[in-house]
Amino acid sequence: MHFDLKRKTALVAATAALAIAGCGGDDDDGGSGEPLSAEDYATEIEDVLVSFGEASVALGTELSSAESPEELRSGVDELQSLTQTAVDDLNAITPPEDAAEGHETLTGALEGYLSDIESLAEAVESDDPEAAQEAALQFQEAAVDVQSQLAEAATQLEEAGIEPPTD
Repeated sequence: MHFDLKRKTALVAATAALAIAGCGGDDDDGGSGEPLSAEDYATEIEDVLVSFGEASVALGTELSSAESPEELRSGVDELQSLTQTAVDDLNAITPPEDAAEGHETLTGALEGYLSDIESLAEAVESDDPEAAQEAALQFQEAAVDVQSQLAEAATQLEEAGIEPPTD
């Protein structure tokens, strides 16, 4: 159980991170609450998402080499914290009016991913191997859903004239 859960968690974290990095920030709009220009908005989300993606990939590598339940718990907690920071940073950005729908889809996808990580963290903390295994499988399915939502957000942002990041 432990080995399978560890591998699945690492794979899902890395896969979701790559999808996020490919779709998309500095973390605020200067506190004005005014919508950003399309160019500034694209820069902001790129800074947030590329940073999040790179850190998530590195964390996925660490998770894949976890040798104890404590290391796995720590990695899942770190992924949870990392994702919360990205969500907070995105929520601090005021998109241009045309990009509001895409921004909402983007933040909603990451908020859902955060909820999925929280469920996984609870299962890992329970020390119940069956619950943890089931949570890992559900987390895999959730990562696929997140990738789909991120692709939808990228399309919506492109339609609004926002160039998605290419890094």
